[in-house]
Formats: sequence, structure tokens, C-alpha cells
Amino acid sequence: MRELQIAFITNAEIRRTMRILTILEREQQFTIVELSERLTISQRTMIKDIQSIKNYFGDSISLVSQHKGFYFEEQNRLTYYEKKEQLMEQEVLFEIIESIFYGERLPIDEWAHRYSYAESTLRRFFSRTQPILMSYGLTMTFNPVDFQGPEANIRKFFFDFYYAGEQTPHTIRPPEGLHPMVLQELAGNLGTYELGTGTTVSAFYYHLYITMVRVEQGRLVTLPDWLREIDYQEKDFQLLYSLQAIIKKEYGIFLPKSEFSWLHLSVITKRTIHRRDQEIVFSQRFNRWPAIERLVAEYLSNPFFDQWETEMLKNFITSFFVSRKINDAISPVLNKELVEVTTIVKKNHRNLYDKHTAFLGNHVKELSFSSTDLEEIVVSFTMYMNMLLQAYQPKKKVLFLLEGDYLLVQSIRLQARQQLGETHELLFLPLQELTQQRLTAQQVDLIVTNYRPYLFEYHIQANYVLMNTLPDANDWVRIKHRLNPRADQLLIKAKRKK
Repeated sequence: MRELQIAFITNAEIRRTMRILTILEREQQFTIVELSERLTISQRTMIKDIQSIKNYFGDSISLVSQHKGFYFEEQNRLTYYEKKEQLMEQEVLFEIIESIFYGERLPIDEWAHRYSYAESTLRRFFSRTQPILMSYGLTMTFNPVDFQGPEANIRKFFFDFYYAGEQTPHTIRPPEGLHPMVLQELAGNLGTYELGTGTTVSAFYYHLYITMVRVEQGRLVTLPDWLREIDYQEKDFQLLYSLQAIIKKEYGIFLPKSEFSWLHLSVITKRTIHRRDQEIVFSQRFNRWPAIERLVAEYLSNPFFDQWETEMLKNFITSFFVSRKINDAISPVLNKELVEVTTIVKKNHRNLYDKHTAFLGNHVKELSFSSTDLEEIVVSFTMYMNMLLQAYQPKKKVLFLLEGDYLLVQSIRLQARQQLGETHELLFLPLQELTQQRLTAQQVDLIVTNYRPYLFEYHIQANYVLMNTLPDANDWVRIKHRLNPRADQLLIKAKRKK
């Protein structure tokens, strides 16, 4: 479960259970000592919680003790998630947030009376959520109980809580009729976008529904005049704006033109890595920050990119920073990443994250983001660049020198095509061509062999990888790393290793 949601759980045992399960789902293996230290609870309490988890989830999970600690695995994912949801049925703050979303705002004493709590207890529950709310630029009022802060920030909170969060019995979902209504109204015009988006279908409908509900309550978002006027000229915006009449007819909600602009900007600031043409158009239409082009040029001037198609990378990276500046112009909170996303990026791409922290830190004044904390930008930029570096790595020539059982050799060739065939050129020399002269003349970027004697018999000097006779997953990771050092070599001089 997302840390955002866990902060609103009032039951201490359920809150610990959800934090434990979040770690187990992600890491699977753990020890009591390590887990208790990470969650700052006693080992005795941890042992008790683990036993409680085993008893409650039963056959839907496997949680067994091994010589290296415990191992967790979901056995029946559907049942497992259903039982997790059931734990949340009586959570009072989730019910109150749901009521706030739909416009029911009561003083805290009335909420306390409704749920048979002391008012002081309910206030204490809310006080524990303040750090999370502050990260969204929000505070909680108590007369009535409501979120206080910029409207864009409140909508971002609801979107993260309900769409990006885990499903609970209190999760808000867009009405079923919204999707077919939009499809019918826009039939024949879908898929012909100039700007495009990386957002998903459900995410779009969450943005739309949250906008509809908030506007119905008289809560309107504020956009910079210059940004709104640019957006009004967009063909894609006009397509979205054409939904105004049908939404009024079907739901009785009149969305002002500026609210459609908010919705459109919420969608188009989610950029892609596969439509260069759309990224170019997006930057041409919305880039009002010359500093972005200078920053991107400096970033790509690193020798690491000498063999890359830097013009293409420039288009994508420029588009990324333009999207972040648009968010920042509306509200810096729109660039906020979930805690779990930040944790994963720091763990899996630490070196790239650190390099980006240093690089963007040196350009903080030039970029002039409203927030002085660039961590959110660093996290999203690291994720975006990692995808670009994988998707557009220079195509290299890989020569395989394989020996072993004839079926084994054919199996390795098949694995090679599956692992590398889409991104690199693979060569498998037949017996009659395997000569010192041919190997010397062959212009390859990497030689891969599972037969150690070849390294000496043919005096191989080129970059090579010696893998196991029967290659395992680690061998393919090593090969891919050698072909594309990617994140951990970015911004430092790549070194050839053997």
C-alpha cells in the first residue's frame, strides 16, 4: 500500500501490517532483525505481526522461514488483495476523505459523534497526517473538516490517493458511463492527436471525474493566463473542449473552458519516449524557457553520448523539462512523486540519480523552479532518462563464439535473439569461417563466448564477455551492461572492462 494511504490508517496494528506487506511485496526476502530496524518496532512485535499475517492471509500467501530469513510469495493474488481490502473496511479517515471528496463537509465534533469517537481522538488521528498533507502544500481545517490549499494541489492529492494508491473499500472510481460517453462523442476523432500523451486511459478518466466533482462544488482551478491562452489554440484541446455540452447534458455539470484547459494540461504534461514528432511539436508550442535548450545541450555534450543520436535525445529531453516547467507554473506540487517511486529510483538507479542531482543542482538558478527542492525533478528525470537510454541505445555488432552440445548451442542462439535481437546486430560464425584472419578482420563491438580456450587460441583482443557454458540470467545482464553502460556510466567516462 502507498505510504500516502498508510498515513491515514488509524488502527496501529493494521498500519504496521500494511507497511510490512509493502516491503514484503517488493523485496520478498527479509529477516526479523532487519525488518524491525527498518520499521522501528521491537523484534517481539515484529514476530507477532508476522504470525498474525500468516494466520489472516492463510493459503493466499506463502511466508516461510529459511536459513537466510523469511521468504514471502503471493500464492493467490486475487484472494490476497481482497483480504487486504477487507482490513480497511472500518477505517474512519478513509470514510471522511470520501465524504469530503463528494462535498460533505462537517465540523469535527459531528464526525466524532457519527463514529463514536472523542473529538480529541479524531484530532489526533488527523494530526498524524499533517506531514503527508504538508508535502502536498495542504493543511486540514476542522470547522468544517476539509482540505485547505491551492485547488491544483487538492486535485493532485485526490488523484494520488485514489488512482495511484492501492484499491480499498473506499476507493473512488469514475462512473461506468463516462468512458462510453466520451468514446461515442469523439468517435472518428480519437487517435489523431498532435501532442499525444503518455497517460493511461484510467488516469485520464480520473482526471476528468475529479475535475467534474470539484467544479460541481464550485472549486475551480487557477491557471496562468499565458499558459491558458496557448493551450486554447491547440487542436487537441479543442477536441477535448467539444465534450462540454455532453457532460452538461449527461451529468448536469458545466465545465468552464479553463477547466478543460486544466484537464488537457494534466494529460499532455505526461510525455512519452516513443513519439519524437509529438515531442518536437509539444516543445515548439509550449517552450517559453530558453534555459532548457542550453541545459540539454550541456547534458548531451558529455563524451558518453558521442555514439548516440543526440538530436533525437535532445527532442525528448527538452520535452520532458518543458512539461515539468508547465507543472511548476501551475503548482510545484504537480511535479511531486510518490514516496515509493522515489525509493525505487534511489535503489535501482542510484548512480544515475546522484549524477542527476549534481547536474541539476548546478543549474538550479538557471532552471528557476519555484520549489528549492529539486528531488522530485531528479527522480522523474532519472526514470525518463533510464527509459531513453534503454530504448535508443546505439545498435552494436555482437559476435557469438559458442561451443557445447548442439542443442545447447542452438538454445543459446535463441536466447541471444530474444535478449538482444531487437536492439543489436548478432553474428554467429559457421565452422568454416572461424579463423584467426576472419576474427581479426571482423569489426565487432563485443565478442561473447562460453568457451574459454577461444580467448587464447585466437588471441582475442576485442572487448569480450566470457559467460557460463550454460548461460544464466546474470550472464545476460553482464552482456547488456557491456553493450550499454547506461545509467551507471552516464556523466562519467565509460571504461572498457573484461
